Amino acid sequence: MDNYITKINLLKETGISYGQLYRWKRMGLIPESWFIKRPAPTGQETILPRDKILDRIAEIKSLMKVYSLEELAEKYKDTKEVDDADITKPVITFDELYESDYLIAEYVNAVGNYFKKPAYTACEYMMIIACADVARKERFTTREYVDILRYSLPVADRCKSVNVKIVIFAAGGDTHIMSYESEEDAIFDSGLRVLGRFDFANMWHEIKESL
Repeated sequence: MDNYITKINLLKETGISYGQLYRWKRMGLIPESWFIKRPAPTGQETILPRDKILDRIAEIKSLMKVYSLEELAEKYKDTKEVDDADITKPVITFDELYESDYLIAEYVNAVGNYFKKPAYTACEYMMIIACADVARKERFTTREYVDILRYSLPVADRCKSVNVKIVIFAAGGDTHIMSYESEEDAIFDSGLRVLGRFDFANMWHEIKESL
């Protein structure tokens, strides 16, 4: 990933501290979607788009000579980067789902038989993938997979950006779904069993390369 820089190397190259980086992230000066986790020999590491993050940090440092962090947060609030996806437009056709690295034909057939849509938006595509991941891990039948999608695709349709997190959970024998944008983790009581958590922003950074 030549166009990305690890968090550790970013801190060395820019001279900022870990605390500064995450404070700026919490305040919205740096988009959360730029923080991408990937497997590493020691577990996981965070990478960021090199050019974007270096330009943004240089800009923040320059503006801090004139503005307070609170004023900068207000400045960036109206220009917050969502992503380069127009989520209102389809990104993949139904036939192209069969070529997806993230789906098997059985699930694609189920999607086609029930929903009969010619194409899907970024959020709908990722929701189809997320539900397939849960169905595979939980050994759901095709019918159960479709049942999850019946509830989850309308949620995807209401997403205003790809910068959302999705949680699929079970309660009382039923499967439910929720979406949220806050970086704080959603907490559930002991009566709920979380089946899967999905960060659409991170998913989109990976998936869009295959479209």
